[in-house]
Amino acid sequence: MPSVNQELREELATATRILANHQLMGMFGHVSVLTEDPQRYLVCPGAGKRKDRCLPADVIELDLDHEFEPGLPLELYMHSEVHRLKPHIGSLIHVHSPALLTLSSMLEVPTELLMLHASFWPEQMPLFEETDLVRDRAAAQRLIGLLGDNALALLRWHGAIIVGSTLREAVFRAILAEQHAAQLITALSHGRPLAPVPREVDRAELYPRMLPPRTHDMHMSYEGSFVPVAPGAHIH
Repeated sequence: MPSVNQELREELATATRILANHQLMGMFGHVSVLTEDPQRYLVCPGAGKRKDRCLPADVIELDLDHEFEPGLPLELYMHSEVHRLKPHIGSLIHVHSPALLTLSSMLEVPTELLMLHASFWPEQMPLFEETDLVRDRAAAQRLIGLLGDNALALLRWHGAIIVGSTLREAVFRAILAEQHAAQLITALSHGRPLAPVPREVDRAELYPRMLPPRTHDMHMSYEGSFVPVAPGAHIH
């Protein structure tokens, strides 16, 4: 019988391959998940490893005080600090995906909601303005503080972070966030008036109706069917 952490390791490896399949992660980008022990987390390997071939054995287990070393994601501290400061966040994903990266370079980031399934989209987008990578704990703490209670934040000229209460929620949000960002850019490029979801609609109330937890499980199973499954891995 696999241990809880082994099952989580398998799920993180699958999630890493799913995100790579959607071109959300390649050489750059990384994902973590908090374990049952709130002082420890799992993270995918760093830039030297193929994310689309991530196996459970490639997943790395760390404690919150572990320092960066070669082989780990360069911006490791955004993971340790989100799990330290906001333990209700089970997973963080960092992407350099094209549409979210484009939004991060816009002077005014559009926050219109054009897709019901992206109702986690912030009404005021947090934007991390520092012109560097998140290389140390202090920078990571500033980023997580800026994130607040939002599901995502943009890093100027850099990309985005997306979080979820579970790994499955974070993966679904990351895919939908990139789709919604692309939809915004396409719609705005036409120069025609938009017809967004009305501002008076409560996004926090809309989100659980559109994406209840069971859809996260359905999505993980669906997406997992499109990526090679690691030997011994399984999805519930």
